[in-house]
Amino acid sequence: KQWYQRRGREFQTFQHYFIQINLRSMKVIAVLLAIVAISMADICEDVIDGRAQATEYKNLAATGIDNIMGDCYPNGDAFSALLNSPSCSALFYQGACYGMKAAAKYADVDVVTYGMLRDGVSDIKALGNLACDHVETCYNEVFAAVSACAAADPNFVDGVIERATEMYMSQAEAQLAAYGEANDNTIIGRLINGAMDRFTSVDSIKAFFMDNVDDAMIADAEAAFEAVKQTAANFCDSGCVDKTAKFVRKLFNA
Repeated sequence: KQWYQRRGREFQTFQHYFIQINLRSMKVIAVLLAIVAISMADICEDVIDGRAQATEYKNLAATGIDNIMGDCYPNGDAFSALLNSPSCSALFYQGACYGMKAAAKYADVDVVTYGMLRDGVSDIKALGNLACDHVETCYNEVFAAVSACAAADPNFVDGVIERATEMYMSQAEAQLAAYGEANDNTIIGRLINGAMDRFTSVDSIKAFFMDNVDDAMIADAEAAFEAVKQTAANFCDSGCVDKTAKFVRKLFNA
């Protein structure tokens, strides 16, 4: 009888620990599944032909980028190939699809409600977490490529400014001028008109940079960027994206 009682207590103890271990294991598995679900979240799935449309935009952007960057071929490939890197590609596709989704959502809306804003928090949260994971890597890839091209060609920066200005004048200047003229009573319209009056040619743009951008300003900009990068890293590492999304969602529910 005592033997059976001891075996019964041992079985109960074993059962207790077995249940506890399995509960912990299930929690771990649940967390892993949640992480996978977040990492696989794809805003493009919420847009009809979203990824196909984003690819069209990427191809158009690639053409413009390669025209502007000229003979800069990082890693022996076109500059726009950087858009295909895992980090830059993820940012481009999700950003483009978010833009398309938002445009479709608010296209025929006269009054934006708190409920509509609340429903969009999940997308902002997804983009925020995506940015935390990929922005720095994508930036470093682009920065390294630009730096290498500038080091290899002393005329690289001047060439980029010239080609960008030519593209702007041929493809966007007229539309921008029309917008500025039609909205001259707004801050944005006046800024556009002021800039267009000042920057009328490639030489005027170069002169502005030569007169206003010196080594001290570049050093200050680099220091500011490092500070912003560290602040962003702290924001991401402390889980502030999710916390902010939770707060905003509650705010819109009030």
